[in-house]
Amino acid sequence: MNKTQIKEIKEKLIVERDALIEKLKGSDLSIDDAETPDPVDLAVRNYSKNVQLAVSENESKQLVLIDEALLRIEDEEFGTCLNCEKEINPKRLAAIPWARFCLDCQSLQEQGLLDED
Repeated sequence: MNKTQIKEIKEKLIVERDALIEKLKGSDLSIDDAETPDPVDLAVRNYSKNVQLAVSENESKQLVLIDEALLRIEDEEFGTCLNCEKEINPKRLAAIPWARFCLDCQSLQEQGLLDED
């Protein structure tokens, strides 16, 4: 990848990171059951909060991946698969700029055949 492409990806990562931080700041996961004495209403509220919590956890994980990608850019290691050390396809990085693995290694990771760390 050339420096212009990396600069564009870095800007994209920063925008995505800022959006995730704002979204996570606005997440209110508290449950006030004092206002909802009805067990059915409370169950619905609890379910909704659990869904929000799961979404927040996914967003938090994505934030970590973005931060790692930004560090790889600073360390001039961006675009290299963390497993096989081959170049990650630029089209993959354009679509998923926080990608850590090439397609082959990502497939292995999803099958549980590759350690994430």
